[in-house]
Amino acid sequence: MNNISRVLIGLMLLSGMGLAQAASDEEKLRELERAMSMPSETGMPQQKRTRAIVFDNQQQSTSPAAEPAAQVASTAGSRDCGSLPPDVRTVGVDFAIQFNAGSATVSSASEGTLNQIAKVLALSPDRCVIVEGHTDVAGNFDKNMALSRDRANAVVNFISTRNGIDRKRFVPVGKGSTETMPNLDARDPKNRRVVFKVVTG
Repeated sequence: MNNISRVLIGLMLLSGMGLAQAASDEEKLRELERAMSMPSETGMPQQKRTRAIVFDNQQQSTSPAAEPAAQVASTAGSRDCGSLPPDVRTVGVDFAIQFNAGSATVSSASEGTLNQIAKVLALSPDRCVIVEGHTDVAGNFDKNMALSRDRANAVVNFISTRNGIDRKRFVPVGKGSTETMPNLDARDPKNRRVVFKVVTG
C-alpha cells in the first residue's frame, strides 16, 4: 500500500468518525430538547418560548459530597437557580465538549455544538440547568476537580456571552473524576465530558 492510499484511508476513517460524532450529537440534542419540554414535577407544563437563558457562576465546594441546590421563586415563571436542594430532580444529557489541552478554553471544534445546545436551552427559559464538568482519573485529584469546575464555567460563559442567555439559569459544577461513566474504565478519556442536567422538580 503506497503513502497516498494510506492518507486516503486515514481521511475516510476520520470522515466516518466525524459523521458518527455528528449523528451522536444530533441524538443528544434531541434528548436535551425532550428534557427541556418535560412537564415539571409540580404538574405545570413548561411554556415553549424563545428567550435568554441565565447562568450562575457561583463557586461550588470541591467536596464530592457537595451538590448544587435550587428553589422556586414565589413569582410565577421565575426561578432562583442559585440554591437548588440536594434532592432536586433532573434529567441529564452528556456531551463530549472539547477543550484546548490542559485548559478550560473551549476548542473551536465544539463551538457549533455549544451553539446548538444554547438554541435548545432557550426553548424553555424558566428551566434551571446544572452544567457539570467531568474528568477521567488520570492526574492529580484536586487539579482535576478545579479543571472540571473551570470547564463547566467556561461552557456557561460561552453559552451566555455568545448566545445571549441569562447566566442565572445555570449552575456550573466541577465533579472531577468522582462520577466516571458506568461500565467504562475510569482512565478512559470518554469520562471527560460536560453534562447538562435539566431541573424537572
